[in-house]
Amino acid sequence: MQTLQVSSSPDGATVIAGGKLVGETPIQFDAHRGKDLLIEIKKPGYQSQFRTTSRTLSSIGTVDVIGAYFLLLPLLGLLSSGAWKHDPETYGFVLEPEK
Repeated sequence: MQTLQVSSSPDGATVIAGGKLVGETPIQFDAHRGKDLLIEIKKPGYQSQFRTTSRTLSSIGTVDVIGAYFLLLPLLGLLSSGAWKHDPETYGFVLEPEK
């Protein structure tokens, strides 16, 4: 798991991550590292916004790649979610009023 931070202007927007309600902004919550995550922000009177997280290799994943290169070991560690991290860890949203 990895802690993600979400804020919005104005505060108090509902945060839905991966289809699950996680709370209101500003918020920190734990997210599974195994796949990209869709973050939805909504607040009455404002347009909803969406962002999809992206993943990069974590330090564990990097060590696995280096070890595989030098020791000719299979890259099995890359199959685990611990080899990845969400990047960035902090998301800020500016909500636009509905038209």
